[in-house]
Amino acid sequence: MNEISCEICMDLMPLVQDGIASADSRKAVEMHIETCAACRTLFEGVPPEPRDQLAKKLRRQIQIFCVVLLMFGIFFGIGLTASGGQFYNVLVMPVIGVLGYYIFRWKTFYLVPILLFAVHLLREMTSFFRGEAEMLFSNMFLGVLWWTVIYCVFVWIGSLIAALLHFVFGKEDLYEPKDL
Repeated sequence: MNEISCEICMDLMPLVQDGIASADSRKAVEMHIETCAACRTLFEGVPPEPRDQLAKKLRRQIQIFCVVLLMFGIFFGIGLTASGGQFYNVLVMPVIGVLGYYIFRWKTFYLVPILLFAVHLLREMTSFFRGEAEMLFSNMFLGVLWWTVIYCVFVWIGSLIAALLHFVFGKEDLYEPKDL
């Protein structure tokens, strides 16, 4: 068998450590680490990262991305309220509900409305204090509350759809055999 270089050995090490390398690749790595102290140290000293940890990292990164997307969607939807495109919120708010369900599960039914109300009230208060709003402060609060209730209905519809899809497609977990 031909001797492999250190670079090829380093490329094959994770496959050998995971047990998915072919017999020839495993043999080549074993022969190389017998003669190369640096590769042997690397092979024995660095355990492969478990797949569970990789999956947790990936899931965490996806959740962070979804939180950013959720906040962007809330700000975008609230921004549409003051424009002529406010009726696009019929599409935006259910998507916010789906993202909220993915992040918070059942807590989305009260957490996302609280976020919606807080962002909407903050936006209206900044426009009120800048002098852009002519209405009274109490009327502003009622307007924000009214629009938040309307948007919450759409958020809940999106959350309910996500929950039903999760229920329907999550059934595989019940039928998987459990380790004894």
